[in-house]
Amino acid sequence: MRAGIPMPARGITAVVVLGIGAGLAHPAKAQVAWDAPFLVPPRVGSGWGLALLDPAGGDFGVLGSWRGRGGSLGIRGGLAEERNDDLAAFAGVDFSGSLARRSSDMPVDVDWIAGVGLGVGDEILFSIPFGVTIGAAISTESVAFGPYVSPRLILDAWTGDDGPRDGLDLELAVDLGLDVAFNPGWTLRFGATLGDREALAVGFAVH
Repeated sequence: MRAGIPMPARGITAVVVLGIGAGLAHPAKAQVAWDAPFLVPPRVGSGWGLALLDPAGGDFGVLGSWRGRGGSLGIRGGLAEERNDDLAAFAGVDFSGSLARRSSDMPVDVDWIAGVGLGVGDEILFSIPFGVTIGAAISTESVAFGPYVSPRLILDAWTGDDGPRDGLDLELAVDLGLDVAFNPGWTLRFGATLGDREALAVGFAVH
């Protein structure tokens, strides 16, 4: 039976599709960031994932991730090219928890999100993101769509010449994501980050 799509969910889907389809300019800073795209929707599932990405602060990269039972704890890591073609490594841990769940009065889920991690290359970028993730669930007879938006602040600590003079920097980023599940066992994942971090990722998750 085909389910109707509520208007707020249609709006989130439109924003996600437009954001992912837009061309992304690279940010000014040079060190690869571990947290963009963040790829954490509300009600995120457990399992492992793999993604190709154009990371914030770098070029082509590969991201691997694992989430524990319940999905509230995630571990990720990967490798990416820096702008000077050197290789950088990145790793981090993210956390999430429920703030609000869908109901007859509210068609979206809301979770808080936070994390800690670093990117290591010619310089070291230590980052602590925190914010919220807001998403909808849209189901048809054969596929389930999960569009979401994740605004967040990031506290950065830099080492190297590109860092701010006081050693700390506060940035704002917004993630636009879309999970597409064809069966309960695996999901295609798309994510884009806009704002002070700009990045793009395409991958899959196995639950």
